Amino acid sequence: MILTLTYLLVFGPSFALAQTACTAKNAKGTCIATSSCSGTSVAGLCPGAANIQCCIPKGTACTANGKSGSCIATSSCAGTSVAGLCPGAANIQCCVAAGGTSGSSSGLCGSYVGAAVSSIKGNNNVMYSVVKIRQEHLTNPGIYSSAPTAADNTMTTSTACAFDKMAMLCCCWRSIKGNNNVMYSVVKIRQEHLTNPGIYSSAPTAADNTMTTSTACAFDKMASAAKQAGARVTVTSGFRTVARQEYFWNCYQTKACNNGNLAARPGTSKHGRGVALDLNTNCGSQTGAKPNCGGSSVYQWLKNNGHKYGFKRTVQSEPWHWEYVGASATPSSFT
Repeated sequence: MILTLTYLLVFGPSFALAQTACTAKNAKGTCIATSSCSGTSVAGLCPGAANIQCCIPKGTACTANGKSGSCIATSSCAGTSVAGLCPGAANIQCCVAAGGTSGSSSGLCGSYVGAAVSSIKGNNNVMYSVVKIRQEHLTNPGIYSSAPTAADNTMTTSTACAFDKMAMLCCCWRSIKGNNNVMYSVVKIRQEHLTNPGIYSSAPTAADNTMTTSTACAFDKMASAAKQAGARVTVTSGFRTVARQEYFWNCYQTKACNNGNLAARPGTSKHGRGVALDLNTNCGSQTGAKPNCGGSSVYQWLKNNGHKYGFKRTVQSEPWHWEYVGASATPSSFT
């Protein structure tokens, strides 16, 4: 008894009450008082008083392999550390639950939305979240089906998003004349973004198959979000040359073509400024205060979300006509 008391006096209560290791939220921690924890305290995992809880490192949220995690040091991760997803030093990686070699496409964007995500070992045996590089993005499309061990045909998810945006803007960029002979910077609309992919190879003077670069960036984000929600938004008509607008104007005046649909006078159409897109709402013209588009999943998604990406309806009779107005977009009263 005397020996025990002497130990306590000499070494203090911290020696007698040795800290207990614990694991919470895939991170390694220590059972200590909540008042002493500089990270996150998790209750129910430690012996002793109620204030003795599992203290784990605090990190920013991240997603890897389809799982939610946090950016912490690899030495503190009790699960799987995935590089390339966190800011800071090389040892700060996304810590997620261990197990499984593939996950969802959460966090992917552009044409990579929905792609299968796999974990693959890279430098220093670190596991990376990767996707197959799309065939149209490969110099040699023939390696697409090869195993990653036989061909360099994958990219990390973050690199895939960045490359997709770059490829979209670099592909087929050109200047084209619109309203009032103003030159606009446009890109070809991606085939998967066209309602009729067959017009992709047509000249812009024969089909409305281009978008201005700013509209293209905004549409790509919107189409990606819609795809994740199960709605496929595509473009039936994009940037329009004056000659194309003259054709639609003539159809409107004569009712001899294009179903005689409403068309702006040449030189005044928002299509000729690169901000208007006709989309695949497929619910006909609007004759009343609200459109008859209850059966169109595309329209319903656009109605609820289009403005979040800078798009809004501006022509009451045309549920398919949406314009990119930027951050100030709000739903129209007749939407």
